[in-house]
Amino acid sequence: MNPDQRQATEQVRGLFYGTPYRLIRPLGEGGMGAVFLVEHVDLGRQCVAKVLHARLAGDANLIDRMRIEAQSLGRLHHPNIVQITGFGTTHDARPFLVMEWLRGHTLSDELEVRGQLPAREALELAAQMLAALSAAHAVGLVHRDIKPENLFLCEEPTGERRLKVLDFGMARVLPDAPEGAPDPLVVPTGTGMVVGTPRYVSPEGAMGKRVDARADIYGAGLVLYNMLAGRGPFDHLHGDALLGAHALRQPEPPSHYAKARLPASLDVAVQKALSKNPEHRFQSALDFRAELERIAAEAFRAPAAFEVTATHAEPGPVPVTLPAAVSEPAPAAVPPPPSSRLTPGSQPATTARSPAATAPPHIGRVIAIAALTALVVALLVGLAFTALFRGFK
Repeated sequence: MNPDQRQATEQVRGLFYGTPYRLIRPLGEGGMGAVFLVEHVDLGRQCVAKVLHARLAGDANLIDRMRIEAQSLGRLHHPNIVQITGFGTTHDARPFLVMEWLRGHTLSDELEVRGQLPAREALELAAQMLAALSAAHAVGLVHRDIKPENLFLCEEPTGERRLKVLDFGMARVLPDAPEGAPDPLVVPTGTGMVVGTPRYVSPEGAMGKRVDARADIYGAGLVLYNMLAGRGPFDHLHGDALLGAHALRQPEPPSHYAKARLPASLDVAVQKALSKNPEHRFQSALDFRAELERIAAEAFRAPAAFEVTATHAEPGPVPVTLPAAVSEPAPAAVPPPPSSRLTPGSQPATTARSPAATAPPHIGRVIAIAALTALVVALLVGLAFTALFRGFK
């Protein structure tokens, strides 16, 4: 280990000296900070600490953003939002957040492995995401960076998975936020600046305009699009072309890329969430969630609705569910063979039948008449032969 590496290691080891936490190990690193697994010395509880990079420690705007994130999470108590447990400063004056330690992985990791999710699963996760956004919007916060990397899939002890929204570092405090909301940035974001991740930025955000809660509706629509289609609508674009597409270009519906057939109503809902004009989107996260729940309830009444493959289907018969109004009449009931109607103790009837048993009922009458006629004819012939014989005598 060279001197620089040794010094860096010692700095990391001593990062939390003078705080209630001790370092266990690094967990990851991003553009703005690093994440560590720590333990509260007195409580013995393991948590995650998010620490601003040393090179950014003098950036007053980033420090202010961490303050907003800490205050935002401190005011949000929701099962689908990561919980904060502490806020402090390292020995070298860097701010850090302490949050619950989540077991699992991000939605981004999930999609990288699986590509697309079944529609039922995607709708369930989207409903949880929208519930979290509704709670944030209720206290005057716009997340502004909703994307799969900021959505965590937690493994619950029950075996179920819970989605949690992470990273409110880009959050905006709305001017009309209710009392008790965090104070806005000391230096507001300038008009014309793009805030957030380009692949998930809203049209108004891409044009550098002020955003409100409906920008998160757009981001949530893009996340749902990715879950259903395994990609975003503009993944083939980059840079200014990508921002221009978000601002001006109408996306293809998710069913255009999805391997599974999606109900038309789901395409309509996603495209409404992705409307360029915020006035044409769902006006709240609760409205969006209610529509997705309605679609799910309607679609899953026919269990095969999301399982029929479309453009990538394997050859073979495709089941079709007809609406009740146009359903074909059911075929007439056919009585089972005698062997399937046995009573206890009876023996199965043989499948071989005599011609009489299988003949129509009127054939019996014809046979009886024919036999009687033959008998009369025979009697008359006999009488004729008797008379002739006597005549010869």
